[in-house]
Amino acid sequence: MKQIYKIILLIGTFWISLITVASAQQLDNISEQDPFSIHGNISVNVIGYNATGIEDRARPLALMLAANATISSYGFNIPFSFRFSDKRVDYTQPFNQFGLSPSYKWLTTHFGYRNVSFSDYTLAGHTFLGAGVEMHPGKFRFGAVYGRFRKTSVAYENAIDTTQNLNRKGFALKLGVGSEKTFVDLIVMKVNDDSTTAIRKPGEVYNPAESNLVTGLNTRITFSKKVWFEGEVAGSLYTTDVSAYGFEGLEDDPWLSRLNKITPVNLSSELLTAIRSSLNFKSRSFSTKLEYRRIDPGYRSMGAYFFNNDIENLVIAPAFSLFKRKLNIRGSIGLQRDNLRNTRKATSLRTISAINLSYNPVPVFGIDINYNNYSSNQRAGRLPLIDSLKFFQATTNLGIMPRLMIMNEKHSHILMLMFNKMKLNDKNALTAQYTENDATIVNLNYNLGFNQSALTLLLGFTYNKLQNSIFENSASGFTVGLSKSWLDGKLQSGISNSLIWSGQKGDADKNRTLNTTVNSSYQINNHHSLRLNVFFIRFMAKGTALEPTFNELKGDFGYVFTF
Repeated sequence: MKQIYKIILLIGTFWISLITVASAQQLDNISEQDPFSIHGNISVNVIGYNATGIEDRARPLALMLAANATISSYGFNIPFSFRFSDKRVDYTQPFNQFGLSPSYKWLTTHFGYRNVSFSDYTLAGHTFLGAGVEMHPGKFRFGAVYGRFRKTSVAYENAIDTTQNLNRKGFALKLGVGSEKTFVDLIVMKVNDDSTTAIRKPGEVYNPAESNLVTGLNTRITFSKKVWFEGEVAGSLYTTDVSAYGFEGLEDDPWLSRLNKITPVNLSSELLTAIRSSLNFKSRSFSTKLEYRRIDPGYRSMGAYFFNNDIENLVIAPAFSLFKRKLNIRGSIGLQRDNLRNTRKATSLRTISAINLSYNPVPVFGIDINYNNYSSNQRAGRLPLIDSLKFFQATTNLGIMPRLMIMNEKHSHILMLMFNKMKLNDKNALTAQYTENDATIVNLNYNLGFNQSALTLLLGFTYNKLQNSIFENSASGFTVGLSKSWLDGKLQSGISNSLIWSGQKGDADKNRTLNTTVNSSYQINNHHSLRLNVFFIRFMAKGTALEPTFNELKGDFGYVFTF
């Protein structure tokens, strides 16, 4: 009987989802939508595994059955999936939080579980359960939402990452004027916890009810097609305990007295601000952006999940092209600091710079060069700094990727080199010997394609090295591969082999790893396909007990039905 109940519940949940789930439904063209359609795939996989020299890391034989489908009705999409593996059944319907956002011309409404953004520092994508409306008729801009931003929950003893939460409800309003290119929006959001919804056991301590009032001004001003300004300033009055003691003389202050009638103001309240602004210029061959941000320590909004706070930065990011756009250069440099209220033991100063160059002088040749430098330095904040603990580091990253591509009727040649150099420099002489490290990665690949026979040959070389004050590890090796297309592209097959030598500096012998991969796929028709993948690894250790020699073989045969 229990199994029958589960099946009935599963079918009922599916049909409720079918009726209620939708996203951004456009009602003005609903007559053009299909009344019903279903598409997806069903796959069956048989997986085999065998290992010698080590303990098995998988089952010798496994069967996996999976189905993924999306049902559509007049533009309403309901995806779901089913998976059977190792005698375990899982059914998932990702949209178990149902929501609907129908729209008609300049009017959009929201019902159910939705996430709406009014600006970066006020209502910024937090999911709520409720209702809302957004209207943009002509130059008028209006938005309003109301709902539950967090439901009551209880901390479980066996789950350390769960917390006790109170029911949290609130609203947000947006009133503005303008178009998408030039507008000014005034935003107000107020969200409160409901202490009457607390669920607790006798003697259990729970978090106090909180309250948040956020106001913000968000704007974009377009001066011309090439120049525009974006900015936002927001203030968040956050009360961490609505039952805390109030300020002395609160009733005598007219401003605070009126504010206290709107939202609780007491000794646990804090007013925090966030500012962002940018001046942008863009032309055919040159663009730049000057951006400034400042977010107070501890700034938060119940309409957003997370903010990087206690930060102030100034960034300029120019970009330009030369020689008829054959040379493109983008760069940025920024200054950043924290400890805005001088409450930390130390202040961190950061300099962030980057430059990206892409040069394509002729169709067959091009090169990309990327360079980044991030430096961080500390200075005394609330307390003096100890030299041995002072953080002063710089991280550099250099990437170079030249490429050569030659195509003709018979052959295609692709030669690509990827070089990457990363280095951490510690400028504190007392800690440099423990923290500095250097990494080098080199990959060289060559592809030779025979167009008439649909045959491709791959040759590759790789080299990696990581060194610091304790050790120096390196790995190098070769890769050879072959792939071919048959039966007018319906059958694809390939094989590749790689041999890697790895070990530490000074080792008399190196570890060797042989990787062999065989893959094949056959597209029978538009609905049926087969695939086969075989992976073999042979690890030949240098003779230590900690690294035994072993062989590992894994095969995967699958069938896919697409509908």
